[in-house]
Amino acid sequence: MKCTFLLLALLPLSNCQWFPLTTKEEIPVKIQPFENGQDVYLQCIARNIDNGEHKFDDQNRIITVPFPKCKETDKPLSLHYGLDEDIKCTVGFSDELFHLFQLYVHEDAPFSCRLPMSSEANYLEKGGAYVPLTFNFRGETHDSHVDLDTSLNVVITVPSGRNELKTFVSGVAWSSGTDTQRVTIGNHVTLNLAVRWLKNLAPIAEESYQDQLPFANGFYKLPSMVTKATLYTDLAIAVAVTTMVLVAIGYRFRRANRLRDPELMVDTKND
Repeated sequence: MKCTFLLLALLPLSNCQWFPLTTKEEIPVKIQPFENGQDVYLQCIARNIDNGEHKFDDQNRIITVPFPKCKETDKPLSLHYGLDEDIKCTVGFSDELFHLFQLYVHEDAPFSCRLPMSSEANYLEKGGAYVPLTFNFRGETHDSHVDLDTSLNVVITVPSGRNELKTFVSGVAWSSGTDTQRVTIGNHVTLNLAVRWLKNLAPIAEESYQDQLPFANGFYKLPSMVTKATLYTDLAIAVAVTTMVLVAIGYRFRRANRLRDPELMVDTKND
């Protein structure tokens, strides 16, 4: 029996499980989709600066806080749904944030944020499902400062298809620059984020249950990269085929002219 069938028919007995689920461990079928360009605010896990452990509230739930404020907008960092853009976010490094970044860069704790599956107000506070978005900053940590790579690629995968709901499949952000910036307590540091959205990945799955899931299930796999060798081979084949077609068209054109012109026919016979 196919794994995707078990997902719905035999969920309690199957190793297959839809991701993500709500806090009630339910598939988030009823969600309010985002609109193109709509602000998407990130909620990030609050951590103790001493050891990087999660902070919990009085009900033993993990506490989340907004992404640090950007000086440019005086608001926490937000993405704009579906829009490829380059964002500058200048962040003030308080004592707490500095020590947290020491943990992040040293990989003692992840900088874990969340993308809400629904645009409904207070959706996460109500126990809604989310997709993790982890910011992987690289650099070097020192007692008095951090050398931080502030240039990040942010790639977000969203459901493909005209009838799919506008929500999230996955997301990741990682430093990808060759230069670092020296950061100390009290500094204002500009993060440069290149945000790109993958909208046309067709999920690889044997079955699809779009009426019972928020979007088509399966592996949203990246396409194979085109190498130079493959590109040159394809170009050579295209040139060869084009040449053959042009030669054939030219031959047929000359033959048609000869059939229409008796003198050309006579010359051809004499030859």
